[in-house]
Amino acid sequence: MKKRLVHAALFALTLTAIPATAERLYVPLATKVVAIEAGSALDVNAPMAGRIGAAAVPAFSESEVYQAGTEVPLSDLPRPRAMAKLSVGAVNLSEQAASCQAVLSDRNGGRLAEIPFDVEPMSVARENAFAKAGRGQVAAVTVTCDQSFYPFAVATDQSGLSPVFAKGIGPNGPCNLSPMLIRQSNGHYATSVPGLFHNASKANPKGILCIQAPSALKVAKAVYEWDVTTGPWSSRDRSGLHNLAYFFLDRYRSGVVGNINAAGPNKDFLKAMQNIGMPPGSNTNNKVSYATQTGVTYHYIWTYDAANKVATLQAFLGVAEVRRFNVECRPGGQQLNVQPYGKATTSGLAMVAEFGNYVGQHHPEEASIGWKYSNFKLDMILK
Repeated sequence: MKKRLVHAALFALTLTAIPATAERLYVPLATKVVAIEAGSALDVNAPMAGRIGAAAVPAFSESEVYQAGTEVPLSDLPRPRAMAKLSVGAVNLSEQAASCQAVLSDRNGGRLAEIPFDVEPMSVARENAFAKAGRGQVAAVTVTCDQSFYPFAVATDQSGLSPVFAKGIGPNGPCNLSPMLIRQSNGHYATSVPGLFHNASKANPKGILCIQAPSALKVAKAVYEWDVTTGPWSSRDRSGLHNLAYFFLDRYRSGVVGNINAAGPNKDFLKAMQNIGMPPGSNTNNKVSYATQTGVTYHYIWTYDAANKVATLQAFLGVAEVRRFNVECRPGGQQLNVQPYGKATTSGLAMVAEFGNYVGQHHPEEASIGWKYSNFKLDMILK
């Protein structure tokens, strides 16, 4: 493992047997944060020496970082009257000072308070939420910053013995469109975005569809279809992973329905992974050799068959199927639980579909500048 700016005495990491991957991890230490270039797998839930309030801030991966300006809801907060203490904060992952704001709301969505705070570069900061809002009232928290950031909250109950760490959920950038799943005559729930919905550019490298659901859905099979017109390979690394689609529920850990990528020349493969219902930090994945052509349009189908515990990627060029392969999946109850963030009975954002990578992401992830994404469809068969 290659380490940067880290001394072993500062923290302890728990190793776990998950597939090795080149990934950047961030480690909060007191008020500062350091980066690890991890060439082997780490348990990113491991508590660190740095503490915020009554709970250790765990290490987190680059996949959990939010883009500047994104308003991020926090999940897993205790019930309002169960909280004795609540602090809200963020990790600033840029080399410039960040201006952040936490918004506190009650159970009816009413705004209780706005808490502005600043975070120094590559640092951690937090504020006492109950100094601005009455105890027993805060039911929801959102955080936003004007630099790339990792939001969080720490709550303790009346005994002070049960700290809860709340993390961000949802897309890591602004939603481009918000299609709604609609019940069909055959009982399925479906939605679509016809035509071109994302033309990747340096100014707008990632397309984000925020999929809405009318209520909680227990899904036996989800079928995603979309077209990708391939542009040039990344000038930074032609052989890197160029994202075709990334489907997830409310968060990256244990919520990825499918992350599908194409590797460029000299590697030439298609790869897909998922981690629904799996321990954080683990996943199942598979890849097949295929030299993706540039300047042509591919049709992809990703079938997440929860009932049979298998996901399948099909790639078509014209009417010809050029590749097909499976990925084992392990959803609990052999179903995919699609529900709006927050209360299961409330309509709203329930799933995210992202297309492309941001410029400058950690290797081997490359931006797909000049690639076009179109004709998205999603069909869900209920259990």
